[in-house]
Amino acid sequence: MSFVEHQVIRVWIASVLTVGFLSLEAQALDFDWQGQFRAETNTIFGYSNAPSTGTSGYSVPLRGDSPANFQNLFLSLKPRVLVNDNVSIFGDLWFNSPDQGLFGSNPLDGAPRFSNTVTGNGLISARAFFAEVATDFGTFRVGRMPLQYGLGLVWNSDSSRRSRLPSFGDAMTLVTKLGAFKFSPIFVKYQQQRGVVTANSGITDYALNLSYSNDDEQLDVGLLFLRRLAGSNAGVTDPLSFTSGTSGYGYNLWDFYAKKKSGIFTLEAEVPIASGLVASKSFSSVAGAVKAKADLSEQLSLKANVGSASGQASTPSPDKFTAFYFHPDYRPGLLMFNYNYRNIASGSGSFFDNPITNARFLSLSGQYMAGKFSHEVLGLFAMADQVANGSGKYFNTLSGSYQDDGGSSQEKGLGFELDYSLGYDWDEYTRFGIDTGLYFPGAFYKFSAGSTPNDVKTVFGAQFGMTVKF
Repeated sequence: MSFVEHQVIRVWIASVLTVGFLSLEAQALDFDWQGQFRAETNTIFGYSNAPSTGTSGYSVPLRGDSPANFQNLFLSLKPRVLVNDNVSIFGDLWFNSPDQGLFGSNPLDGAPRFSNTVTGNGLISARAFFAEVATDFGTFRVGRMPLQYGLGLVWNSDSSRRSRLPSFGDAMTLVTKLGAFKFSPIFVKYQQQRGVVTANSGITDYALNLSYSNDDEQLDVGLLFLRRLAGSNAGVTDPLSFTSGTSGYGYNLWDFYAKKKSGIFTLEAEVPIASGLVASKSFSSVAGAVKAKADLSEQLSLKANVGSASGQASTPSPDKFTAFYFHPDYRPGLLMFNYNYRNIASGSGSFFDNPITNARFLSLSGQYMAGKFSHEVLGLFAMADQVANGSGKYFNTLSGSYQDDGGSSQEKGLGFELDYSLGYDWDEYTRFGIDTGLYFPGAFYKFSAGSTPNDVKTVFGAQFGMTVKF
């Protein structure tokens, strides 16, 4: 028996003993679970657009078989321990991960065995564990916890079916409620580089959240002020440098949010504005998104989603950073701002880390509920904010750095997408779904920095999955 198998058995025994102990102490502690199980398969045709593996620009080389086909397997268990009327402990245990927990991943070391098989080992991690204490001054929370605000452009811990890379941080916060107002100072520390513990190696948020909620008026308004600091050894790549290296940053972010419901209409908007320094250069950026929904009946609803994230200007001597990146879990469609095709081609990194940046987009959709079935049709169109103009350099949003443009210019069209989704609710806990999409990439992706233009072609994708929430 291998060392890893011994460790798995020890963890299992410890878990059984822990549950047994909590059962014996049931009179003192209330213990319950929530969670989610997800299994899905993804198939993507036509994701490669490069005429050769050496093409630069926005090329996605094909390495391996086409279509790309991979399966995800994920389980989240969320225990809650009610210590007493004032103290609760929360956790979130992840088995695999929602963006890289592939079927058959994490195999044992060694060459494949064709005449016999061995068991692989899944990743288990404690994504969250925090305490919540009710005090005379408000609710105090401390520990590793999910971070969510507004529509999720900056902090996004949505636990929906498409959540892949939710926000977590080691935080302390106090939520104080005064009538319809809430006041919450927040301190967040993010994971440091492995093996780096120097004073200037971390990333820290100092935040203040103010919100107003009026149930009678069906109105919610919020403001999140965030001061984000990263030391020079935090492992953050300097996007304004033409040479390799890392540097810190410090900037302020004012994030405005509002939600209003009136009759059949619901309107939500979030606008984050950032300013400060990145790598000792000026940083000034703005983004925004608006969601509108009209519930025409219990069965039929119409939705619109429009947004903008500023890009980085093409210039041979940049002195200001202006690009804004949405949180990668903000996904207006199945294909355009969802899959990271370069990571799929290389087989490394997250296949779902493709945040909206340097883009203006509009999606329109309609959903119809028929008993246990739901049908949704969506159209998505997008344009780039900044493009290469032949001035010598351009900012490549795929690599996050400046590159030579080869003296060529670039068009703004990111393309359009048509999606169809079919869902079936087996019961109140279990849902089966299939999402399909056709993505017609725009001429923006033909750009290859003076080389042979990329071969832009239609991308077809399908995702079939099952979700169990409990």
